[in-house]
Amino acid sequence: MLTQLNFQAPSTELKKLSNIWLLVSGFTCNLKCRHCYLSCSQTNKTRGFLNLDKIKTALNGVKNTPIEEIYLYGGEPFLNRDINNIIRHCLKITNVTIVTNGTLINDKKARFLRQIEQDHDYELIFRISLDHYTEAKNDEIRGKGSFKKIMSGVENLVNHGFNPIISAVNIWNEDENSLKEGFLTLLSKLDFQPTDINVKIIPVIKAGEYEKNYSSYEEDDIVTKEGVKNCNINLFDCTNSRVVTDTGIYVCPALLNDPRGKVGNTLSESSKKFYLEPNICYSCQTGNRNMFTNNWNL
Repeated sequence: MLTQLNFQAPSTELKKLSNIWLLVSGFTCNLKCRHCYLSCSQTNKTRGFLNLDKIKTALNGVKNTPIEEIYLYGGEPFLNRDINNIIRHCLKITNVTIVTNGTLINDKKARFLRQIEQDHDYELIFRISLDHYTEAKNDEIRGKGSFKKIMSGVENLVNHGFNPIISAVNIWNEDENSLKEGFLTLLSKLDFQPTDINVKIIPVIKAGEYEKNYSSYEEDDIVTKEGVKNCNINLFDCTNSRVVTDTGIYVCPALLNDPRGKVGNTLSESSKKFYLEPNICYSCQTGNRNMFTNNWNL
């Protein structure tokens, strides 16, 4: 058994700020998923929304940094009433990915979002959270009726020329290739031809609701110097990303409920070095992948 006494976790360094995550809707969400590592729900108001002025201020601090992608997430981003103006502003800077459950994207909304994208030079990307290609398994996690609502949102996006990415947590520890094939088969029934880029499989993060409903990390589930020798630490999102919230800057989208995850008050002044002490970092070590950003290098 590893002891925390005299143990120093390995560290990472922010080599290049390529990705900025904006927690636009705090922890407020119209769904309550049984595995949500941030415990988002309709009633969780522990984090505030980001308004456009706060976002402009945050991004202005790194205006000379060539940001590759901005991610809008929460919670459910479309609960932020200023989301349209936020999207417009971010698209003036770089490509934008919205991480959403898709349930609030009707035909009219999808058509409007397509017009916003066409008015800008950068791409608007949608990452839709759907945890299984079967209705029963998805609804077991995301709530009864969620599968149909999510797939309606996906279809509306496809009908208006978007190429959405499905983001699935592998909560049943299924064979990833089989899981991906199931999603590709599901998506192929719509009017576009999906590829591997259209499916992102994420290992479970044993925090928040997952910890309450299933299991937690063991004491020895920590990142060690020996462990990182067996993975590509450059794939860790903390080497290329930072998260803007209403309470400051965090190192990772999953560490917002851990005080160790806070690395500063502004993007320009936040710490570049981060010690991989939280148990959540162990999921990145064992997953050996970029857990949160899009898989553009497939």
